[in-house]
Amino acid sequence: MSATVFISDLLLAFIISGFLLYRYGDWFRQRIIVTIAVFIAWYFSFIIVFIIPLDVSMTKYRHCLSNHNLTFEENFQRNETSQICYPPYSILPANVLPNLWRIVYWTSQFLTWLVLPLMRSFTQAGEFGFGGKLKSALWDNIIYYTTYLLIALIIFVYILFQPGLHLNLERLKAIASSASNTWGLFVLVLMLGYGLIEVPRNLWNASLRGYSLNRAYFKLAKLMSEKAESEEEVEDSLSMVLFADERIKSSRSPELKTMVDTIISKIPVELYQHHRVRARVSNFDGMDVTEKSIISLHRRVIKSLQTHHRTQTQWQDLTDTILELEDINRNIISNEHVFRYRLGQPNRNIFLRVLYNPTIEWYWKCLLRPLTLKIGAIFAVIMSTLIIWSEITFFVASPPLSFFAIFVQLSSNAGRYFLLEFGVLITTLYLCTATVYTVFKIRILNYYYLAKNHQSDEYTLLFSGALLCRLTPPLVLNFLSLIHMDSHIIGNTEEETSYTSVMGHMDLISLISDYFNVYFPMLLLAFSTAIYFSLGARCISALGFQQFLTTESELTLEMVKEGKEHIDREKRMRSRYDESGRQRRNRRTTTSISSNNRDLEIPDDTHLYSNDPIGNSSPERELLVKDVDPISSPSRFISRTHSSPPRNIFDDL
Repeated sequence: MSATVFISDLLLAFIISGFLLYRYGDWFRQRIIVTIAVFIAWYFSFIIVFIIPLDVSMTKYRHCLSNHNLTFEENFQRNETSQICYPPYSILPANVLPNLWRIVYWTSQFLTWLVLPLMRSFTQAGEFGFGGKLKSALWDNIIYYTTYLLIALIIFVYILFQPGLHLNLERLKAIASSASNTWGLFVLVLMLGYGLIEVPRNLWNASLRGYSLNRAYFKLAKLMSEKAESEEEVEDSLSMVLFADERIKSSRSPELKTMVDTIISKIPVELYQHHRVRARVSNFDGMDVTEKSIISLHRRVIKSLQTHHRTQTQWQDLTDTILELEDINRNIISNEHVFRYRLGQPNRNIFLRVLYNPTIEWYWKCLLRPLTLKIGAIFAVIMSTLIIWSEITFFVASPPLSFFAIFVQLSSNAGRYFLLEFGVLITTLYLCTATVYTVFKIRILNYYYLAKNHQSDEYTLLFSGALLCRLTPPLVLNFLSLIHMDSHIIGNTEEETSYTSVMGHMDLISLISDYFNVYFPMLLLAFSTAIYFSLGARCISALGFQQFLTTESELTLEMVKEGKEHIDREKRMRSRYDESGRQRRNRRTTTSISSNNRDLEIPDDTHLYSNDPIGNSSPERELLVKDVDPISSPSRFISRTHSSPPRNIFDDL
């Protein structure tokens, strides 16, 4: 049973990681090394989340044995009625979890601090060879690595002069992990402070029809300016590429020509052909075409295409969301209880058409989904309240004030290990949801966007993998502090988890650990309060930046109105496209029916046209005749049997 639970958790993490990578990435378009690196980063992060409940239950069981001076064998030799410490159903050998944590933790740290940053810079490099790209990636990260090396050196010197501290390899690894987790905890204050407030708030607002639609209008108007800027940047970049291509043709330099052809091969064909006609080559007459300038141009094209692809994907997703919200508002007042789309039914396979028919869709979107969102919002409010309370009281060990510490203690004392592991898993997943939601809600510099349907670029996938590897270990460490299982933070002498024994403790750096119990809860509480009252958004809006506020400010109303105008134009364009598509389908259907009628009638009267030159024409000409003069009925064909048609009637065609 224990091995089954352990392997099931590993398989579940594997399936979730693979599904998410398939949904957001493109296995056939992106590099295989990027797919492997991102998958490992996501998979190991999910392993930490799904396996930590087993570590907690195992630690509580070992603590019970230690209190009663028992060993595993002695406890198992007792029959079930006389057992003092009931073993958890997911009990594992003592060396399994420590070995797993060593592999997972140090691999994820190697990825997040070395491999993934290099790969991100490698994907943006403008050089054309592997060696040049690697050199450019190292140079781009030299400031990044130098900064962290300086911080590590300062910490090392500080620890070196601490009395009674003897350094060895194990102690150095513990110091490195503590420094990494300290940095992650500082970032975690911002992530959690935002996510714990915004997750329940947005769940509740999403259940409100008017709010969701107005916010979507606002975001569309805000995105429109960014979309226009990205299109202008792409146009300028491609114009420079066309100019460089023309200049190289005249100079007859094969090396430079190969470089430019490589750049052109990365541009989508439709985009390249569109801008080739509108290129403003005359604007770049003074540009020198050299290897250095082409490398710089290559880097610019990569970034501009990435930004253009991101904005186009965001525009498409947001437009579809607005159209769906408008359809919901229109269908919710319908008495038919059948969901009808204004711009045509979406394409679904036969399985979904049967299980998710228009009636079921109406009940889900118009009745059940708002109710589900409200229930989810209430659950999120409860969880956020309990987490914030536990964060500001977790350092009080006796009596315990942290709700999660009390829950874990009561569950373990009663031997309810399934309930304990389930509660730990739900809490950890909610903490991860709040953190990851914050990361991809803020979107640092608006440069990263995880888009579904295989639309995410390599840079965003690598960034998300690095961020998950960097934030998940300190997030779990923070949770262990909430349940009073990080003995060095709480100050008790209980047996520690296998997780903390591998990654070290915060008290190795006394400058940090001495004040951790003070600054972390206070910073989290202050930041959460500021987010609750939207102080940041109000300040930014007061400075003139576009921010959606619940109060009907003049800027918000103007942006909502502008978004409605954009979506009206989008609906007219899609309506024209759907209408033209229906007309083409109708013409094809009419032609097909007419052709079938002709095929059925011609064999009976072919002798009437034996002397007609048309009868001896080529198959292509016969197809042209069918398209121009379709036979719609047998009577029309019979009426033509009384006299032969004029010769050479289709010669002008």
